[in-house]
Amino acid sequence: MAGSGSIFTAISSSESTNVMPSARFDGCLAADMRGTFFTSENGSVDGVSTLTWINPVGKLVKPGAPSSQQMDPVSAIGLAAAIVQFIDIGAKVAKRLHSFSNDLDQVPKAFRQMSVNLPLIVDGLRRIKLQEDSDKLDEATRTALRPVVTECIRSTEELGGILDKTLPSATASSWERRKKALLSLGKDRKVEEISEALDRYVQVLTFHQVISAGTSHPEAPPAYETLTFWLVPLDRNASFVGREDILRQIDLTFQVKEGSQPKVALYGLGGIGKSQITLEYCYRRSKEEDKCSVFWVNAATAARFEESFKRIADSCGLVTGGQGSSDDITVLVKDYLETKHSRPWLMVLDNIDDKQAFFVEELRSGRTASDTIPRCSQGSLLFTTRTIDVAVDLVAPAEPIMVTAMTKEEGTQLVRNRLPGEKADASLIAEFLQELDHIPLAISQAVAFMAKRRKTVAQYLQQYRSNETARMRMLNYEFSDHGRQDRSLESVAKTWAISFDWIRNNDRRAIDLLYVISFLQHQSIPKELLLDADEDEFEFEDAVATLKGFSFLDANADDTVFKTHRLVQLTTRSWLQTQSLEALEAAAFEALKLLSLNFPEPITNPLEGYFITCANMLPHAELLLQYKFQKPLGREEELVKARLLDYVGRYVHWISDYQTGLARLREACRIKEKHLDERDVDRLRTQGRLVWSLFVNGDAEEIKAAMELGYRLLELRREVLGADHPETIDCLSDLAGVVEVAGDLEKSRTLQEEAVERSVRVLGPTHQDTLNCKAHLASVLQELDYIEQAVVLQREVYNVKLRELGPENPDLLAAEHNLAMILSDAGEDEEALRLTRQNFETKRRVLGVDHRETLITGHFLAVELRGLERDEECRRLCEMIIAEARQGPRRNNVHSIRIVNQISGLLDYLNNHAADTATQDVS
Repeated sequence: MAGSGSIFTAISSSESTNVMPSARFDGCLAADMRGTFFTSENGSVDGVSTLTWINPVGKLVKPGAPSSQQMDPVSAIGLAAAIVQFIDIGAKVAKRLHSFSNDLDQVPKAFRQMSVNLPLIVDGLRRIKLQEDSDKLDEATRTALRPVVTECIRSTEELGGILDKTLPSATASSWERRKKALLSLGKDRKVEEISEALDRYVQVLTFHQVISAGTSHPEAPPAYETLTFWLVPLDRNASFVGREDILRQIDLTFQVKEGSQPKVALYGLGGIGKSQITLEYCYRRSKEEDKCSVFWVNAATAARFEESFKRIADSCGLVTGGQGSSDDITVLVKDYLETKHSRPWLMVLDNIDDKQAFFVEELRSGRTASDTIPRCSQGSLLFTTRTIDVAVDLVAPAEPIMVTAMTKEEGTQLVRNRLPGEKADASLIAEFLQELDHIPLAISQAVAFMAKRRKTVAQYLQQYRSNETARMRMLNYEFSDHGRQDRSLESVAKTWAISFDWIRNNDRRAIDLLYVISFLQHQSIPKELLLDADEDEFEFEDAVATLKGFSFLDANADDTVFKTHRLVQLTTRSWLQTQSLEALEAAAFEALKLLSLNFPEPITNPLEGYFITCANMLPHAELLLQYKFQKPLGREEELVKARLLDYVGRYVHWISDYQTGLARLREACRIKEKHLDERDVDRLRTQGRLVWSLFVNGDAEEIKAAMELGYRLLELRREVLGADHPETIDCLSDLAGVVEVAGDLEKSRTLQEEAVERSVRVLGPTHQDTLNCKAHLASVLQELDYIEQAVVLQREVYNVKLRELGPENPDLLAAEHNLAMILSDAGEDEEALRLTRQNFETKRRVLGVDHRETLITGHFLAVELRGLERDEECRRLCEMIIAEARQGPRRNNVHSIRIVNQISGLLDYLNNHAADTATQDVS
């Protein structure tokens, strides 16, 4: 600060050298640390009892004057307390003046002059307070100084009142600021009067210090090297909660071998709370170890780094008297802390996010910021960074500490602290925290939003959940966040945009990967979905490492499954939208295309791993299929979507979600019929899957539609592919199934026998497609009461599938169930019951307790038990099935509900039958 230099120069011109820079002011140090503050530790002042001063109206006031002139309030609270009061008021007013003067050129001269004068008085009174605290002022001096302090307080309070009416707020618009500047012209004369008065106070206080320095015989001042410094530009965060585990980790990591330098690096997502944890640690460390100096360095850029070191150099007296050029300040500080400062110290290096700026870019000294960090065992280093890559480089071989999201308890406490009037119960706050991924900055942003708009947590959630546009706007909401040095207003979107920009400029593959991930489910993202077929795996791993480094992506131990924060996804999409709608939709389509290419193709006999891969990709596919493109897709884009609709539709049909499967297949057919010729093979395949889905659903209208489409497809496939092509044979078998469900059993038998004959001849008797045709024929024979033939044919199918597919394959399980049903019709009750029990338990384990196929087998088992008059066992089975199905994820599936209702009817019958039997027994 210019004012500090002026006073120091005046005092340094005297013969005495007892004026020292200060560090600790018992909590009175102003939050604005851009200037250097000085104090004096000299003894009492001789001859000061004759000091006089002139008040603002020109009246002489001398020590010993009547009490009305001595300002009783100061006498009442004491000189030191009055100075503390003035320093608090003066520092705040000075900071407002300084900020406003920097922002606008139109500020009147008196306002600008005051921004210079006021810090001088603050500085001078700080020195006098140190003398008072050290009991080095005699009573005469105190008496002389009291009216000076009183008038300073009065004038500064008056000035503060003028500023409240004249200066704009920090959030004022440019127009409001210009308007306020014009209004300030009317206050200029009054401010000039106050300025002139305060200018005289500067002269009085400077005169007091000069006389004090020239006439006293002080003790030798302590050396700079023995002083304790507190250079932290932020006050303590009153809303800080929790994080005790990380604070303990910092303490433990600082415990190193003798002779080693303690180093800790905190890394994590922007807004996760790294700087807030560090700030809290500084205050705790200072309280526990009052001789430990604390220095806070903003390391976001090279310029910020040098500015912070300049402040340290000023405070430690390293550049006084013109010594030390601006080019070697960082070197001076490094040397001073390594070799001269005798007490322990802690240096915080905050926001080392740009690796290039910290490790490569040269400062004015010719060295990098990394090279100028003081290295010695009595000094501790505490770094914060967004990337693990930087964190590892900073503290190797030590392990950096990852800062993760808040716990539910910590987040709840933060909300309660910031919204004391909030009446929401714990469960609602838990929902609120989950929506915001427990990220501190997001929670603080939401709390500020609610506080300013007088909204409750319930109202916030309702608005946030209403639509994506609302969520994006709320994440872009700017608010004043405690401890943000570089930006007065903050938001989650603005914080992460810095990282997004860096990744885009330095790792194109990583930013493209982030774009795709932002349109997927936030967790359980399989690697095979993200890795291009022809992509260099090393390039992919580098991109993943970049995103993991910024904590935008996390992975399991072997990097095969990934997850991210939902807020990261939403903010990425918002950031894309600020670039252009085209950029947003291009990224959405890229994600859709990746899913279309990687979702497994459905075939008659799925390959090993098909169901697992589909289950892993289904949540992501469903999310992309629900995405509403704002611009119409072109032909190729629509066909990409149709491919995914087709594959997803067949899979969800297989897992018993028939309605969704049918809807997906219908939409796929609609698109392909729009863009592809009737004879196109890809179109024919999708239509074939639609036929299967229609007749399995069993609705009369759907069966009719399936039959019409089935006959047309058979005709087209014979023309395009030939009568003996496996896909034509498959179409023939499916059509036979439709005809069977429609009730024409003889026609169905004829079609199935043709399908079996062709398949045996073309593919062989044990090919899976041939076995499926035989299984369908066995079903028709059963319906026609050719039971023995059906048993032989179905047992052949079952044995081959068991040998080739294994006991848990879904295709085998279907064959096993069908064999049990045919055996039951054949009177082979014991074998039928054994197979049915086995089939039911395997399906419960493999498919799930509420899968439609499991419920069908469970219902059949219950019917078998009832037929064998095992009513109690049947009752227990029904109760178990109903309870499990009503708790399962498919409990709302209409087909599952239909089967559960049938089982419930059987249970009611059993209970009524038992009651009737009991009544008869009593009679």
